[in-house]
Amino acid sequence: MTFYEQRVSHLLRLFADNKATEQEITEMLALLRQEGGEKELDSFVKELRQEPDSDKSRPQVDWENIWDTIHQSAIQPVTPVRKMKWLHVAAAVIILISSAYVINRIILNRKSNDVVVKIEPLQEVKNDILPGGDKAILTLANGSQIILDSAANGIVAQQGQTEVVKLSNGQLVYKGAGDHVNDVLYNTMATPRGGQYRLVLPDGSRVWLNAVSSIRFPTAFTGQERKVEISGEAYFEVVKDPSRPFRVLVRPVAGNRNMEVEVLGTHFNINAYQDEPAIKTTLLEGSVKVTNGTDHTMIRPGQQTQLSINGVTKVIQDADVSEAVAWKEGRFQFNDTELKTIMRQVMRWYDVDLEYKGNVPDRYFTADISRNKTLSGVLTILKLSDVDFRLDGKKLTVTP
Repeated sequence: MTFYEQRVSHLLRLFADNKATEQEITEMLALLRQEGGEKELDSFVKELRQEPDSDKSRPQVDWENIWDTIHQSAIQPVTPVRKMKWLHVAAAVIILISSAYVINRIILNRKSNDVVVKIEPLQEVKNDILPGGDKAILTLANGSQIILDSAANGIVAQQGQTEVVKLSNGQLVYKGAGDHVNDVLYNTMATPRGGQYRLVLPDGSRVWLNAVSSIRFPTAFTGQERKVEISGEAYFEVVKDPSRPFRVLVRPVAGNRNMEVEVLGTHFNINAYQDEPAIKTTLLEGSVKVTNGTDHTMIRPGQQTQLSINGVTKVIQDADVSEAVAWKEGRFQFNDTELKTIMRQVMRWYDVDLEYKGNVPDRYFTADISRNKTLSGVLTILKLSDVDFRLDGKKLTVTP
């Protein structure tokens, strides 16, 4: 069973047992709207019907009536506002899946166990924004630039004895020179908002660059170390070479946050955007030494260091690794994530400018969303809480 199937089944179980929180209902609705959600719901209902009804506290859900609602919802209007007990909310879930309606407000009154659900039709989005893609600019040692997304596949540059080759899958590969070069040349790859790119370094190490990120690196590694510099967010799969450690220098950002990561061979992610409250280094495999000034911190797989804006480093022992690298896998993954943190990711990936108006409530989301959705597709899911969005060109306004 996939993670998606396990999670949907778990949330539906909580819902049927009247134990789901508001946040879990929001996540359940978002997951069910994804492809395959109706199949998972159908499977769960069949499973539930086969269980002996030993739990007298479980609400008696009229599943037959709910399935009738499925088939009728395409031709019958839905009541704009309806107040219902927990055992009737499932009907609204079916309507959500089977028609062009979304739930954009869920209010839980814990004393009465009533749920107020406001259901509004999705408005047609004009000038919707497509998701980002493979876009980057390569700056060569002489200062000339190559726009990689428009460059032809094949050899795009010759840097000393190294060939720079663009592949068809959004990847740039450095081939050739090895360790024996006369002059060390440096290149820089940078992604814009709405861009991402992959890079194979001269030693074979692989790098994934997220949007609004950059990496500066030599066209051939010489000497006793392999050293690169980054800004923004990057995921590394480093080729092991005990004689030459691999070092990543995180360029200084807001506050006193100079940082270096040293490895031999490992998989790790660094998130170092200037508008984030901390630089996060998340380790998936191997070992990493994180250096901040005179402070050195070793972390193991599954751990994460967070360097705050005031220069303090802390270690998260049981980090959410899948959330940290979800972007690399083409997903937004939010696990109790604050709305404004989510919107910064949206801003970078969809190349929009953010503005907040009014008293936008603090909201936290748990969801797994494809980064291949259009902007309106992502915002529809986020509208499951007490926030609204207005898109005017490239300006996205967030309101209560």
